[in-house]
Amino acid sequence: MRPSLSILRGTVAKRILGLFLFCALLPIGSLAVFSLWEMTGNLKEQTDRRLHHASKNVNMAILQGLYSLQTELEVLALSPGGLFRQSSESPGKTPPPTRGQHFLGLTLFREGSLADTLFGTPCPPPPRTEASRKHLADGNGYVFVQEVPGAPSRVYMTVSSDRRMPGERFLVGEIHPKYLGEIIESVMPSEGGLAILDSTGAVLFYSRPLPAEVARRVGDELRRTHAGQFDWNGGGDSFLVNYRSIFMQGPYLSGNWTVVISQSRAEAFAAVATFTRMFVLIVVLTLLVVSLLGIHQIRKKLDPLGKLREGTRKIGEGNFGDRIEIASGDEFEDLAFSFNNMAERLGKEFHALTETGRIVRSVLTGLEKGKIIKTILSDFRNVVPCETVGISLIDPDGNGTGQVYADRLGTGDSDDPRHSSVVLTPEEMRILRETDENLIVEPGSDFQGLLSSLSGNGARRFVLLPLLQKKQLAGVLAMGIGEGTGQSREDLLRARQIADQVAVALANAGLLEELAQSNWGAMTALARTVDTKSPWTAGHSERVTKLALKIGREMGLTAKELNLLHRGGLLHDVGKIGVPAKILDKPGKLTPEEFAIIREHPGKGGRILEPIPAFREIIPIVSQHHEKFDGKGYPGGLSGEQISLGARILAVADVYDALAADRPYRPAFPLDQVHAIIEKDAGLHFDPVVVQAFRKTILPGEAENISREDQPATIVG
Repeated sequence: MRPSLSILRGTVAKRILGLFLFCALLPIGSLAVFSLWEMTGNLKEQTDRRLHHASKNVNMAILQGLYSLQTELEVLALSPGGLFRQSSESPGKTPPPTRGQHFLGLTLFREGSLADTLFGTPCPPPPRTEASRKHLADGNGYVFVQEVPGAPSRVYMTVSSDRRMPGERFLVGEIHPKYLGEIIESVMPSEGGLAILDSTGAVLFYSRPLPAEVARRVGDELRRTHAGQFDWNGGGDSFLVNYRSIFMQGPYLSGNWTVVISQSRAEAFAAVATFTRMFVLIVVLTLLVVSLLGIHQIRKKLDPLGKLREGTRKIGEGNFGDRIEIASGDEFEDLAFSFNNMAERLGKEFHALTETGRIVRSVLTGLEKGKIIKTILSDFRNVVPCETVGISLIDPDGNGTGQVYADRLGTGDSDDPRHSSVVLTPEEMRILRETDENLIVEPGSDFQGLLSSLSGNGARRFVLLPLLQKKQLAGVLAMGIGEGTGQSREDLLRARQIADQVAVALANAGLLEELAQSNWGAMTALARTVDTKSPWTAGHSERVTKLALKIGREMGLTAKELNLLHRGGLLHDVGKIGVPAKILDKPGKLTPEEFAIIREHPGKGGRILEPIPAFREIIPIVSQHHEKFDGKGYPGGLSGEQISLGARILAVADVYDALAADRPYRPAFPLDQVHAIIEKDAGLHFDPVVVQAFRKTILPGEAENISREDQPATIVG
């Protein structure tokens, strides 16, 4: 199967593939660079050596060729029946063709200025100096050069035709350039170019045109040495140049010639170019093979990594249930196994932390001991594995008595927990107070009274977690551990954490209970203060409140609504503090002015409670309890549902208690008559729905005697 290139999008895949390529190309590249460097050096050395030998060979060949030409020219000039006699007897006739193959022309010079051109182009006379006469008289050849603008210079050789008169009789021949070429080609390698320069730098012969810059460079180099080599770059090409002087002064009384052999670097290093092309092909092939193998290995190794990455992503999203399946037979398979174990453990830990947080929030926001106990009994075993759980609350009097609450045989049924009394010994109290973390006890040891309610559900040992408040024992959180139930250190730490929060929550709940009791006590005291202002109204507010709560329960009011009704009932007449006692106790009919003062007490009650934030919700009950359903009440003339429900309920209870009690201006009405009056005023003074609930609550002729236990244990909001 062809590997997918999509795996190369990852950073790790790119790095691994890069490492593969680097490890493959580094040795190949290093070997190639070293080989190229070594080959280039060797080729350079070989080329320089070859050019050096070629220039030496050309040097020797030219000297040997000139010597042959000199011999040939001497034969032509001095042989019996030679050219001189032939030219004097039959001037104008040419020699046989075989005699002129190496010369373009021959000219014979005699005494004076006489010159006979034997054949070809006439030749100029050589420079006549004392040195040249002596040189020719010694039987040597004399070579001189005549420059030709824009073309190779013309080379002439002179020999004496009569040694007795060397300066008067001599033969001059122009050397054929082809002959020089034949001499050079016989020893010159096929590659490269050659040029012969005279002592002035003029070109005598070339196989390839020689750049003027090279000729000048050769001239500069000859000032230092008679032979050498250099590299020359120009005209978009590069050359290796070798030069060598031809010693002409001694044998031919001429300035030294120079052999210049050059070869293009491209030709010299053709093998390097071939090797480079082959190396590029090898590199491309290597890259292809290594890439395919690398991608295959990367895919083989990164597929498990991809699965692990996907697994970590799911764990990050909170999905701990998926498992990774890797069957690579290497460390990745072991890693997947460890990863699955980790995911399982993290899932358990996450669940435990979530449940712990939920329990802690529920406990801390419960605000009531009953709710705290139900939360622990129902949810604790979801966090800490155990067979059963229980919580005991120790009385603050310090005598070790208390109540133990436990779920029903470990079923987690917190709606109907078992509860029983317990008495701890002073020694057990001391041990629990001095325990910081937890206490593990075995069956049959101490604390049997505390643990009796937890027994009977397979528990083999018990863990006790004291609940301390200001170093005083407030309770104990206990759990029963079975034979096969594993308890890790994390479980015990989590249990201790929950126990600490339970201790804080119980302390808060206790403070709230004390505050609620103080609040109810303060409101009851205030109501009694108002009621005792007149002996005729003593206990009125409490009786009205009890009856209103009965009506409210019959109507299905919520706990919050009953709480507001309770507080509003106790304080509904608080405005009577501003009513003089003489008006409240007046035995006769009130004057309009006095009744106007009485009508002010609901509004005054609302203004008295207004500064207290906790009482703002009951102000409508207090200020509207004298409003009538038909709108003819006071102080606002409200009607129907404009009147708060609590005020409508309180109106019935208030009138019932007022009619059923003695007043200074009249005796109490019989209960039957009181019921009749209330029934008659349904829809006028009273809300018919409230009257209907009243009818079900208080039967005609029934003596009203609502006990203190009927009051709900609500909390002041």
